[in-house]
Amino acid sequence: MALEFIVGLTEHRTFGYIFQAFLIEKRISFYAIEKLVKLRDLASLNLNEEQIALVKQIEQYSDEKLVQKFSKLKEASKFFQQMDPDLFENHISPYIDKHINRIIRLLMGGQTRLFFKQAKYSNLYDEDVITVPTTFSECIFRFDRSEAGTRYSLQLEHDNKPLNLLHRTVTLVSSNPCALVWQNKMYAFEKISAKKLLPFFEKEAIFIPSQVEDKYYKSFVLNTLKEHSVKATGFTVSAGEGNKRAILSLEPNLRMEAIFLPKFEYNGNEYLANSKTEVAVSLKQENGNYHFIKILRNREWENGLLQTLKNLGLIEKDGSWFTKGAELLSDIDRLYELISWIAKNRQQLNDAGFQLQQNQFEKRYFTEQQALDIQIKTNADWFDIYANVTFGDYQIPFLKLRKYILNDIREFELPNGETAILPIEWFTEYKDLMHFAKQDGQVLHLRKYHYQLIQKRLKGIDKSFYQRLLDIGKNAEKKVALPANIQATLRSYQHEGFSWMYQLYEHQFGGCLADDMGLGKTLQTLTLLLKLKRLKKQIVIPEFDTHSEQMSLFSDTENHKNEEQAEKDQPASLIVMPTSLIHNWENEIQKFTPSLKVYKHFGIQRKKAGGFKQLLGYYDIILTTYGTVRNDFDLLQEHEFFYLILDESQNIKNPGSKTYQTVSQLKARNRLVITGTPIENSLSDLWSQINFINKGLLGNLAYFKREFITPIEKKNDPEKQEKLQTLIRPFVLRRTKEQVARDLPPLTEQIRYCQMTGNQKRIYEKEKSAIRNQILENIEKEGVEKSAFVVLQGLTKLRQLANHPSMLHDTDENESGKFDEIFRSLESLMAEKHKVLIFSSFVKHLTLVKEQIEMKKWKYSLLTGQTTNREQVIKSFQEDPDNRIFLISLKAGGVGLNLTSADYVFIIDPWWNPAAELQAINRAHRIGQDKKVMVYRFITVDSIEGKIQQLQERKSSLAEKFINSNNPFKAITKDEILNLLS
Repeated sequence: MALEFIVGLTEHRTFGYIFQAFLIEKRISFYAIEKLVKLRDLASLNLNEEQIALVKQIEQYSDEKLVQKFSKLKEASKFFQQMDPDLFENHISPYIDKHINRIIRLLMGGQTRLFFKQAKYSNLYDEDVITVPTTFSECIFRFDRSEAGTRYSLQLEHDNKPLNLLHRTVTLVSSNPCALVWQNKMYAFEKISAKKLLPFFEKEAIFIPSQVEDKYYKSFVLNTLKEHSVKATGFTVSAGEGNKRAILSLEPNLRMEAIFLPKFEYNGNEYLANSKTEVAVSLKQENGNYHFIKILRNREWENGLLQTLKNLGLIEKDGSWFTKGAELLSDIDRLYELISWIAKNRQQLNDAGFQLQQNQFEKRYFTEQQALDIQIKTNADWFDIYANVTFGDYQIPFLKLRKYILNDIREFELPNGETAILPIEWFTEYKDLMHFAKQDGQVLHLRKYHYQLIQKRLKGIDKSFYQRLLDIGKNAEKKVALPANIQATLRSYQHEGFSWMYQLYEHQFGGCLADDMGLGKTLQTLTLLLKLKRLKKQIVIPEFDTHSEQMSLFSDTENHKNEEQAEKDQPASLIVMPTSLIHNWENEIQKFTPSLKVYKHFGIQRKKAGGFKQLLGYYDIILTTYGTVRNDFDLLQEHEFFYLILDESQNIKNPGSKTYQTVSQLKARNRLVITGTPIENSLSDLWSQINFINKGLLGNLAYFKREFITPIEKKNDPEKQEKLQTLIRPFVLRRTKEQVARDLPPLTEQIRYCQMTGNQKRIYEKEKSAIRNQILENIEKEGVEKSAFVVLQGLTKLRQLANHPSMLHDTDENESGKFDEIFRSLESLMAEKHKVLIFSSFVKHLTLVKEQIEMKKWKYSLLTGQTTNREQVIKSFQEDPDNRIFLISLKAGGVGLNLTSADYVFIIDPWWNPAAELQAINRAHRIGQDKKVMVYRFITVDSIEGKIQQLQERKSSLAEKFINSNNPFKAITKDEILNLLS
């Protein structure tokens, strides 16, 4: 026989009647219970979806489940013995009722049979079957009012037929809502609780005397009308639409988080959007009569309004509404977000019919639209910014909000006491503007070099003028015409660099030319100065009298006239540089721009006091050093220069240094800095140089540290990086050698002229005098040809002194101008991450360089005649990206090396054998090299090196003897030797 799945209504020892699931088998006159079905049995039984659902619901109130949910005790017996009555009444019983009612609904809509199952018996009979109806029973409340009071009764119906349960014995299955069994038939009510039915099983009606009925009508009758059908006499109940309105309330929840609560009001009765109450009832009393107006909630109207909130970006969770992402914000930011949402969507909310409320906040927040109106006018050096904010009926100057925006304060109190929340966009868009602009009355002045800060706020600005600013550095094809008398052919990128500087000049902006070492920054700068050269009165400047601070041939009257004329003319440009670069600048001026008159203002013979002003009016360029600026600051600060240019401007990277302080205070119409390494260690290096060219562009140093250095260097903040780049981009031009490689020849050679230090010069001159006397004495005795060794020995000593006095005098106190220049250049190349070969014919010279490299903790390789592991040394340099310096002796490295990873070559002590130098250069510049190679020869001026260099440039007979002869002393004369030693 097949087993049948049924549900049995059985009595629990503690909870009253409950449902259980069974499998029964049909016998002749009864049904035998074969199995109590539990959740664990589902896998082994072939049940349908309805039966599975019934088992799952029944399992929810099993003893094990109830103990697990409502007790910390592990033993069920103890739990039921010690059960707290309040726990049962308020928690356990409603929980069981919930699942009992779900089972009843499943039975009403399904095919499963229901039986009475007595606890002590395991057999069932046909008379135990309980009929389960497919519809709910109805309950109509009757209120009959008379002068004496109100009679209250119930009228029960099922399938539109009276259901009389007065004095009947019923089995209560569920309390809320009520479900009962009478005469083997179940009656289930959809809403009403058993508490309201049970009194009428014992008596027909309840009477409420007139003395207490007022309270009764206002509470019980009114609430009954909301939820149930009512028949009334002695008072009226009418249906109608009534007055309704939609409310959107901003208020805190129990966790004090700001939320929106949509509410709907019907005739003064307010309901939350998620309230299940469907009927709104209001009461009117007139002359002792009660009149109820019963209004059915208009769900279609409500849902349309809720959809409007969703369309405007709100989301709902557990009855609370808020903007997407608001749950991730802090409490105060969440509140500000919701207030901003109201202001943004206020018109749409009004149009939809919402009335806005704020409840339970300490402050009253302004939720109307805020509008910011900005007008910008262009001035010579400034943008004049006029701005007002409209808060509803109030108009506030934007300047009043300055301290709020700078200090991230979003709350602003309006004159009426309401608190306005400043939009978060104002802080991101205008904080920089507020910081950098200067206040003048009701106007903000913003310097022109901050033009990128107003890029999105162009109302009132001259569009064509602003576009010209935006085009700075962007229109490389629109190159400025080169000056006609430039004695050089500029490469394309050099022409672009000159054009960029000229554009900055036109707008009176300072600039930082930060090209890689060797790309011709000096030439680009000189091209600019030549382009801007003005015609001047021809004032004859005689040779300076080295014994006087005044020009020897000018009378006082002539001096006065010339000073007046100089004031009308364009003054000289002052170029400040390390001492070692003076000669290089002078040489390039003579070579490329010989029409620019140049004066070197350094050393003991430099002009001071009155004579300097006349120099300013006559010369185009004054070359000076950082040390001279510090020493002559009182003199230099009295004058205005046309251009103030700093070469190797990383010298002012420390804003606390005297060098930075002095050069920053000099007066100039235009400013420019030149460097291959604008940032050596920290972003503060950049600040000092940018602040020099465009004071205030990056704010003060404290602001710059807070706003940029800390976020970028410690947190690598990409937003701050982009913001900084936006600010400096128009004023910094940097091209790497790789970027302009198409414009470069395969090999570029330059000479770096190096000045001797004062002490080096004294040692050199002393040794030169002694060597000269020794050679003369030897030539007198032996003749020129037999004096070759003595001459060579003497010239070699002078070469060593020109390199570094420590090569002859082994002491740490010696200084060398060439040595300083080598390391100044190396600093740039290491910062730019280039690889460099350093060749010397003196191992001692390489050793001095090596010791300094080790002090700087740079990685390097060394190859001399003593090196045994050549292949390993070469491989380390070629393949290790951090090993960027290769020190090589000319003798050891002249042949057999392939060093194509290097793109710079330093020849630090050149001499008269070009063949040896060419071999050295070819270590890098050879087949397989994909980079453009730059060669630097370091020549000490006013030394034996300088003499030979001059001879090579003039291609004199003496140069030919030295350059092309294996034994130059065979053909050289005494006078020629003495000339080398002059």
